[in-house]
Amino acid sequence: MKVSQAIPIGLLFFGALSVIGFFTIVSEGNPFTTPGRRIVVFFDDSSTIREGSPVKVLGLTIGRVTSVHLIPVDDEGKMIAKNSSLQVGQKTAITIELKKRVIFYENYEITIRSTSFLSSSIVSISPGYAEKDEEGRHFQPIPILTFSPFGLFSKDPLQEILERRGKEKFVELQGFSSSDLLAGFSEMISENRTNIRDTIENISQIVQKINQGKGTLGILVNDDEMSRNANTLVNDAKIVVRELRESLEDTREQAPVNSFLRAIFTAF
Repeated sequence: MKVSQAIPIGLLFFGALSVIGFFTIVSEGNPFTTPGRRIVVFFDDSSTIREGSPVKVLGLTIGRVTSVHLIPVDDEGKMIAKNSSLQVGQKTAITIELKKRVIFYENYEITIRSTSFLSSSIVSISPGYAEKDEEGRHFQPIPILTFSPFGLFSKDPLQEILERRGKEKFVELQGFSSSDLLAGFSEMISENRTNIRDTIENISQIVQKINQGKGTLGILVNDDEMSRNANTLVNDAKIVVRELRESLEDTREQAPVNSFLRAIFTAF
């Protein structure tokens, strides 16, 4: 093969390899997958959310969590730059990618909830709708920031929020962790951890005494003679009950005859 022919083939090979690598590593998809848009939601507590957790909108899974970051906030709960002197606390910023366009209204709700004991938490989004509030005013759509999913060609979403704040009007989405049954059960276990530990230790001590032959139950379990006596007592009780049942049945069968004889003797 001539060099003039090998160069185009080599370029074609490495070009195809680069395209495959880009869509596998960078875009986490393929050329035929429609890229979604990413948004950032701020939470006081991110619970068990991690990268890859599903995102549901009105019950439909149309996205996933792409990153979770701990960010500094000021006294108003707004994100600020790192190492800022205005920092008074921290929040969690969760970046999610949505495969479909979602319009958020003023009455939107974004929550973190658990679906089962074995699965991780999910991000549940209710985008809201244009219903009337208490004053008879319709809720309006809100402007939010969306970001390109291709990290190589866009800025960091958190940094972009800081740069665009004050220059244009948009709403920073806020979410919360729902107090569902699983979370309440976990909280109950956490609050009663000492009592649960004491109960387990007491059960362990009881089992240990039984194994050592201490107490009535321990003697019955470990002493063969006591076990045989207990079995004999149970068998004797069964025999007594059976004989008592047979006596009652005989009495019931003889009752009509006794009544007839008593009637005859009374007549005379």
